[in-house]
Amino acid sequence: MERQKTMKTILITGAGSGIGKETAKLFAAKGWNVIATMREPKNDKTFAEMDHVTVMKLDVTNKKDIETVASEVIAQGGLDVLFNNAGIGVKGCLDATPEKSIRQVFETDFMGPAEIMKAFIPYFKTKKSGVLMTTASMSGVISFPYDSVYAAAKHALIGLCESLYYELLPYGIRVKILIPGPINTNFKMQTFISSFNSAHNLKPSKNLSKILIPDFNSLPEAKEVAQVAYEAATSDSDQLEYIIGDVANTLISKYRSQGVEAFKKELANEVYEK
Repeated sequence: MERQKTMKTILITGAGSGIGKETAKLFAAKGWNVIATMREPKNDKTFAEMDHVTVMKLDVTNKKDIETVASEVIAQGGLDVLFNNAGIGVKGCLDATPEKSIRQVFETDFMGPAEIMKAFIPYFKTKKSGVLMTTASMSGVISFPYDSVYAAAKHALIGLCESLYYELLPYGIRVKILIPGPINTNFKMQTFISSFNSAHNLKPSKNLSKILIPDFNSLPEAKEVAQVAYEAATSDSDQLEYIIGDVANTLISKYRSQGVEAFKKELANEVYEK
């Protein structure tokens, strides 16, 4: 699909569902060229009739896919915003999580975004402008029980982006981190049931669910996250973090004001109460 040269362009990974799909639809409606990337574009017809949306195949764990997409996007008019949104998750005790699953999470949630940013940063440096935007997670700020692998990957991703904020500041490139808490999307974590079959873990996991999702009906929708993504991408502010949802804002504020020692004691008492 031909891109309008006068319009700004955003590339979104993981645009086949959830936050990525809603963000692609919103930016297109706002008059942007949208490059919606996904692992299996042939399975998605969402954007078939939409103007200014180009669908491209991109598996963020595939180096060749990354190189091909970056080369084509830059050759066809460049980019204004890179939105690293694709991600997967795994839930369970570390000792019950297979090595293969641990590696898959890190390849998708950390190495993928890192390699994609590496592919575009030289272009943005030459251009002396641009936005690198990334979907992280509340679990990238606070590590919760049964969340060790996912939390570790998202902590690493936030650390990477925070460092890039400083590195890219002299080039006029802005770095933005979206930090949603629980969101009402079809995002599912691979769960290792054996982690929750014992009396040691079953009740604590239920208690934790009540803390993270006190009211399912009040969870933010993917469209709300997309709106925050649009505000972050179009703002002239150098704001780094965009915390999304009441749960995330409440817990992160408490975590940072109390400090890790006081917070962990309070959380442990709530999770392991009899």
